[in-house]
Amino acid sequence: MTTATLSKWGNSSAIRIPNQLIKRLNLEEGSEIEILVTEDNELLLRPKTKPVESNEELRNHLKTLLSKVKQDTRHEEIDFGTEGNELL
Repeated sequence: MTTATLSKWGNSSAIRIPNQLIKRLNLEEGSEIEILVTEDNELLLRPKTKPVESNEELRNHLKTLLSKVKQDTRHEEIDFGTEGNELL
């Protein structure tokens, strides 16, 4: 556990986050931190996660990747027959 001291910063108060925690959490100056107060009045700080890409962004990314597939590497399905206990 690490402790920090509450300090005055303009009209607000601030705490300094030790460098080893910044590195461990892959934070950098400008990173957004969520501040929550639990039901037990505990203060919880956690890095704000980046928003998840929308389905449209993912579709466009997939289209870009598929456009890079060479046509001559595609082939028809090959039937090797039944090899084991497959259900047909």
